[in-house]
Amino acid sequence: MTTKLIRTYLDTSVIIKAFQKGLKVKNPALDIMNCPRREFVVSDVLKIELLPKPRFHKQAEELDFYERFFRQAVLQVETTPALMARAIDLASQFNVASCDALHLSMAIEANVDEFITTEKPQKPFFQVTGLNFRMTSIYEPQERTDVIVVSQ
Repeated sequence: MTTKLIRTYLDTSVIIKAFQKGLKVKNPALDIMNCPRREFVVSDVLKIELLPKPRFHKQAEELDFYERFFRQAVLQVETTPALMARAIDLASQFNVASCDALHLSMAIEANVDEFITTEKPQKPFFQVTGLNFRMTSIYEPQERTDVIVVSQ
C-alpha cells in the first residue's frame, strides 16, 4: 500500500531559513525539506526571489542548495494572467503582500495539501479564507543579540 505524499508549497522564507541554519541541531525548515512523506511544488516566483542574489554574489553553495531543491520538485507552476488576477484579488481582499498573494495563488493552482511559511500567525497571510490547503507557520521569534547603547 502506497502512502499519499503531502504536496507542499514552501514560502521563500522557509527555504532561505533551511539554507541559513545549515546543519544546526534544531532546524525545522530543513527537517521539512528532508521529510520523505512530502513532495514539493515550486514556482517561477520562488525562483525570482531565491536565485538572483546568490548568482550575483557568486555564492555557489547557496545557489546549489536552491537549485537542488528546484530540481527535486514534482511540479513547477508558471505565472499566467489568470494566476496574476487571482493574486491581485487575494491581495486586494485580504491585504496580503503582493508576492505572498502570488505564492498563495500558485499553491491554489497546484492543489497543494499544505503551505508552510515563517510568517507570524497574526499576519494577513493567515486571514485568507477559502483556501484548499492547510496553512502552517514555523515562525520562531528572533532572540535579540544586538545591544544598542545610547550615550547622553
